[in-house]
Amino acid sequence: MKLLLLVLGVLGVLAVQCRAAKDWRVQPVSSLQKLTAKTRGNLEPFSAMPAQLRAFKGEWECFQIVITAGDEPLKNMRISSTMLATHLGEFIATKNIQIYRENFVLVDKPSGNRRLEKLWWPDALIPLSLQQKIEIAPGQSEVFWVAVQAPPEASEGEYYGAIDIDANGKSKQLFVSLQVEKTALPKATMRGTVAVYYDALRDWYSKNWRALSDEEFAQMKKQYYEFLLDYRINAYDLPVDWNLNEAAKYLKDERVLSVRLPPIDQKENLQNALKALRENKAIDKNFYYHIDEPIFEDFARVKETTKALRALDPKIKHCVTVHPSKSLQGAVDIWCPNIGDFFRLGHIEKTALAAERKKGNETWWYTMVEPKYPYPTWLLDDDAIGVRMYGALMAQNKISGFVYSMAHGWGPKPLENLESFAGTNGDGTLLYPSEIVGESKTLRGPMPSIRLMLLRDAIEDYELIRAGIRKAPSLPNGLLRLALPRKTVSIPKTKTLQTVRFARFPGDEFRAPETKLWLRHDSKNLYVSFRATANDLEKDWCAIELAPLDSKERFRFILTSKNNGVVEKHTGDGQFRLPDFDWKFSLKTTAKGYEVEMQIPLSVVANQKQFRFNALRRIGGGSTPILLRAFPDAGDVTLMPVATLK
Repeated sequence: MKLLLLVLGVLGVLAVQCRAAKDWRVQPVSSLQKLTAKTRGNLEPFSAMPAQLRAFKGEWECFQIVITAGDEPLKNMRISSTMLATHLGEFIATKNIQIYRENFVLVDKPSGNRRLEKLWWPDALIPLSLQQKIEIAPGQSEVFWVAVQAPPEASEGEYYGAIDIDANGKSKQLFVSLQVEKTALPKATMRGTVAVYYDALRDWYSKNWRALSDEEFAQMKKQYYEFLLDYRINAYDLPVDWNLNEAAKYLKDERVLSVRLPPIDQKENLQNALKALRENKAIDKNFYYHIDEPIFEDFARVKETTKALRALDPKIKHCVTVHPSKSLQGAVDIWCPNIGDFFRLGHIEKTALAAERKKGNETWWYTMVEPKYPYPTWLLDDDAIGVRMYGALMAQNKISGFVYSMAHGWGPKPLENLESFAGTNGDGTLLYPSEIVGESKTLRGPMPSIRLMLLRDAIEDYELIRAGIRKAPSLPNGLLRLALPRKTVSIPKTKTLQTVRFARFPGDEFRAPETKLWLRHDSKNLYVSFRATANDLEKDWCAIELAPLDSKERFRFILTSKNNGVVEKHTGDGQFRLPDFDWKFSLKTTAKGYEVEMQIPLSVVANQKQFRFNALRRIGGGSTPILLRAFPDAGDVTLMPVATLK
């Protein structure tokens, strides 16, 4: 027996010794696949795709490289690119090829998009020139981003090259091809604008890096402004004073399409701005944007401001972040609604925007923390397509510009935490301060994010589609990423259980707590019962939404877990509380949650036999409550199910 065990032991040792050590791997991945990880360095499953690119002259195209260590750690890695060349000797220099390491951030409080798990998400792109050492632990992966530009002067044809990776005394190559098309990327026309608050930037550097001298501050402003120009984006404000000769350089730059005017109460500064714009034949580049997301009570101020601006110069363009409204006719030159019309009825009316364009007004839009999936977002924890599809969406909807709240909304450690406004991640952040990488003593300026790269790709898509060079993809519902099924609801006179699964969107994998819904009606009222399972009642509520079939207004009846009843009316002018609305409600807590009863007058839908209907429930006491719907409609009144009284 001892001999047998000895033989088996020897054979086992030999088997281990004979097993080939697992080698390190290099895999190319599309830029449209955002790579995530449940633990740092251990990526979720992804699809490899050859680095075969196609670009018009002047266009950028990107891809990713996943390098995974085998049984041995990878040390002292070196990654570089060869030039790209055709068989005829034409070449694209390595200066047109940029390589970055992707920085991953743990998102333990998801924004509320498609994924709700705690995950590591990539975003900041750190130039290899700032990487002192690249090492990968056994079995783990690092991801690299490669951006390639077809130079405007490049000849048409197929170019070939490689990415060289050296590690542990061994070299590997990833082959790259780039088909350069005959046509050139059109000149910029999209008026994409992003806030860069220079004083806030200086304050951040002072608190988290070191104080900047006045000379360094002037340099920093230009660095950030010109960096965004490389991505076809304009910062709101020029990086120099209006009364300086240097302002002319920017106003004459064909990449500069949008320049925000100073506030009207800064009379001298505003006059200097108008003078500089006129002298440099750039008056059409102006926009005045200092009234943000006005509610109905602010409309008078909007009108007064427009009147004052036109007295100064009729060519001043007043940009207001609001959907076209009868109440503001003649008072807005650039209509800029939220992409999901979050503050109104939940959808952008294309006919209203088209009517404004016929009057000579511009139509822009903006995104922020809302709406979320299935609308596309620019948040950190969203799919790559969420940003990239904006170009096609804007071309399809004839949107010619956008505003975005901020490019630099960081906390003290942006490479570790990107929590932002209203319980989201990455809102108001598109670039990063490179000085926090390594031990920099000199001002180096910003470095990009994956979302900024994707946004540049989207803007290039827009220009190509707008010019008829690239075909626009088919996009469901104009704005939504997924086609939402049309639903109908029958409401009987006897109390009947409606078996529905409350969810955020069709196919949502999130396991929501159980919510049962009963409906009935008589000649005057709709009667609703909820039975809600809940472990934590904080911020939990149930609601019913009703709207007439013409979708011109919507009523939301909310009952909170604290037995507070709230009625909201959503119209083309915004959202309004109706504190004196006559309806009945009650709430009773139970061992498993709570029960809700509502009696809602059918007069809100003019006592019609058919109307739009939905039931909602909000759950979660954390930073990001989740809104569930009995029939997912993305918050769009026109997509709400049609209810019929039986």
